[in-house]
Order: sequence, then C-alpha cells, then structure tokens
Amino acid sequence: WDGEGAAGGQPEQQRDPHRPPSLARLSPAVLMGANLGACSNCNVVRPESTIGKALYPMPPGPTVYLTSTGFVTESQWVRFIQVVLHRRGVLAAEDCVPFVTRAFLVHKYAAEIRSLKVLYINDASYHRPTEMMIQGRTGTGKVGENGNVGRGPGTWLFWDQALEDLMGVPPQNIKMVQLLEKPWLFNRPGREANYAPSSPNVKSLDPADERAYFRALKLTQDAYDALKRDPPVVGAGQAGRAPLPGSASGKSCADELAEISHALNHKYSQALDKWCTENIDSADIIVGQGGEVVMLNMAWQCNQMIGTRLVDAVRANKPVYAGLSASTMVCAKSMEMSGEIQPGWIEAFAADAKHLCRKHFSDKDLNGDGISANVLGALPLLEAPIAMRPHYTEAWAQQVLEKNLLAEKEFEKETGIEIPDDLVHNSKEGCEVACQLLSLVSKAAKDQDCPIFVPIRNGKCIEVTTHYQANELYENYRVIA
Repeated sequence: WDGEGAAGGQPEQQRDPHRPPSLARLSPAVLMGANLGACSNCNVVRPESTIGKALYPMPPGPTVYLTSTGFVTESQWVRFIQVVLHRRGVLAAEDCVPFVTRAFLVHKYAAEIRSLKVLYINDASYHRPTEMMIQGRTGTGKVGENGNVGRGPGTWLFWDQALEDLMGVPPQNIKMVQLLEKPWLFNRPGREANYAPSSPNVKSLDPADERAYFRALKLTQDAYDALKRDPPVVGAGQAGRAPLPGSASGKSCADELAEISHALNHKYSQALDKWCTENIDSADIIVGQGGEVVMLNMAWQCNQMIGTRLVDAVRANKPVYAGLSASTMVCAKSMEMSGEIQPGWIEAFAADAKHLCRKHFSDKDLNGDGISANVLGALPLLEAPIAMRPHYTEAWAQQVLEKNLLAEKEFEKETGIEIPDDLVHNSKEGCEVACQLLSLVSKAAKDQDCPIFVPIRNGKCIEVTTHYQANELYENYRVIA
C-alpha cells in the first residue's frame, strides 16, 4: 500500500521548509526566535529569579519519548510536563528550567492539564491473560510510591495510572484502546485492563465482515497460546502447518489477519477517518504500553492506515508520543533484539512486508540489507537507523557491540568518515554513548542499512526531537536522566 487515498489523506499545504510544521499552535511569545529545535522561550526576557540559571531548551517541533519502563524519575516527569505545556503555548518562561518540581508544575498548571486529551494504545497485552494484566495494575497507592513501579507491590507502570497519579490528567480524558479490536468499526464491550468499550455504530457494517475478522483474530490467539505452552508447539500459526493451532490455511495467522484487516480498513475508511480525527489528530499525548513486542508489531502491521495517521500527526507537531518497552521497539528500524522472540514467533506473527505502507517505508527499509523486513518496526516514527534493546543488562553487551561494529564498518566504507573506536566500543555501555554514535551516523549517512543498537536500561529515557532543514528531516537524540 502506497499511502495514497488513505483515510483523511488531504494534500499537504505548502510551508516554509525551514520552519517546523504547525507552529501556529504556539503562542506569539513562544514563536519569538523559534528555530530548528532551539527553544524560543530562551529568547524571552527572564524574570529576575532565573537570571544566571540556564533555561531548558524546549523543542518547538515533533517530539517522541523512548523508554524502557516509562517515566520513573522526577526530572523525566518535569521535562515531559514542560514539553507538553510548552506545545500548548502556556508554559511561562520562568518555568522553563530544570530545577522546578513536578508537584509545582502540576499545581500551577492544573487547569490546563485537566484539559489534556490522551490516546493510550495497549495492544502489547492483547493476547496475554486478562487476569495477569489486572494483577499488574491492582494496588491502593500511587504510581512509584514506596519504591513500587506501579500502584503497589508487584505492579507495573501503566500509562493511564501514571498520568493520573503523577501529572493530574483526569482518567476520563484517557482513552485506552486496542487496535486489534478496531474501535472505529466494531461495537465492543471492553475488557478490564485492556481496552475501553467502543460504540462507533457503523450503520453500513456487514455482520459477515465482523465474524470473518474475529475468526482471523482468534487464529492469532490460538497460535500464541500454543507457543506459550511448555514445551511450545513450534509451527503453530505458520503457513501450511494445519492442523496445528492457528494454522487454518496456506497463510500464516499474521497474513490471514493482515489481509482482512486492511480490506476492512479500506472498505470502511470513512469510519476509520472519523475515529482518527477524533482520537489521533486531536490528542495532546499518545502513549503505548509495553508487553509482547511481536504481537504489538503485528497489530501495527495489520493497521497501517492507523499507523500512518499517527506518524503524520506526530510529524505535524500535534501529539507527543511516549513509548514504553515494546511500544518503543516498534518505532525503531528493528525490533529483533528481544528475548521474547522465540522459535516460531516471527514465522507465525510477522505479516508479509507487502502490507506495510510505502508512504513511510522506503525501498531501503524493505530491501533486507542490514535489517530483515520481518523485524522492521511497524510504527515508523523514527527516521534514524536505530534499533532498540529495552530492559538492557550486561548479558546483551556483546551482541550490541557486534551489531554496532557492523554498522561502523558500513558507515566508514560508505562515507569515508572514521568513527572513534572508543565511541563504538562504549556504545554497549548504555544509551548515552549509543545516542552519540547514532546521531553521528544518522546525520552523515542517509543510506545506512545496518542499524545502531541503542541499549536502554530500566529507568532511562530518550527524547527525540525533530526539525526540518531544506526539506530534510533531522532527529536529535538526547537522554533524560
């Protein structure tokens, strides 16, 4: 699919290529001096209380956050809140500093925060048992309280709970969805800890289409359950492996689902367009939960029209996107370095590359050089040749180094630019050095095939800011401690 004729696909208006898009949303004070990633607030006269103290540059353009475990430090929450408020044109110059507190910002800007609209994409947990997800969310405290990750002992960080507890976003402003349920098309009852009820009431919906879709979706669940057994039923869900679970035809269960999913998205494109306008284009924040990265990537492979609208919205400077673990990996050029990818998983759950939208996937992405098409991240928010390894530990160090040495060899051969050996060697130590390596490679080599593997330890956060120069898109990668 080439992206032409996509739902909501209006011709892009002419704009100055030297200005980030949608700057009209920002206040006149913020626009003073806005220039390619530098904060315009830094040109505003500082109040006396901040004289001599460096202001935090606020990105005026598209912004994405990549995390392993969500925002877990005070400084990460402060930065995120500042960026969101800055984009709405309400952040005062004196509050554009790193030493303000989260509590101060939440209190001062409570009215503005209460008006924020959040889309919460939760497909990474779709195939997991409901009881498991409920247990991971159940607690009586606040997120991060008493050393807990979530709201209590043994809980996880869920974006909706974290945004409510630590930022003050009202729960009714946060819509939890699973793309695999197609909330733009089907009336669905909701499932605790997974997705909210949906009632689009599409009058033209053919009941036979709904039945056929959920039959195909059930094949993926059957294959998932079989591959999760001990021992796993390797071959489940693969093409031509009937009568194994999930293998009902000559196609893999992923291809079976992708074909009917794309057909329905095109057939009912008006319903899809309406939903995207209401939930993606109008969102202030879009967040993605962690979980099963292969299954999440399949969900995006099967819903490229939604993915295209999300990428377009973020690049048009509408919502900020924040990913957690699996939802970080699917934004990258490769999601292959994961302990979750076991034998038989890619064969069952990676849809054919023909289903990827050519609007955001180039020939270079799909040619198999450096990155196999079946492990391409299916939500292409990032242009740089980046691959992610969340929850990083020293056990992955050698594998990260080997991958980055391959990237170094290609880069030096193609560009004639020598990369310092210690930069490559130290890239395995963590995301700070790896981001330096990535920035160097991505700025000098637009045709890099071998990706830079960026290891993200739990608790780390990478801020990706984008600007446009001479119609070229450039990304800056920065670690927020």
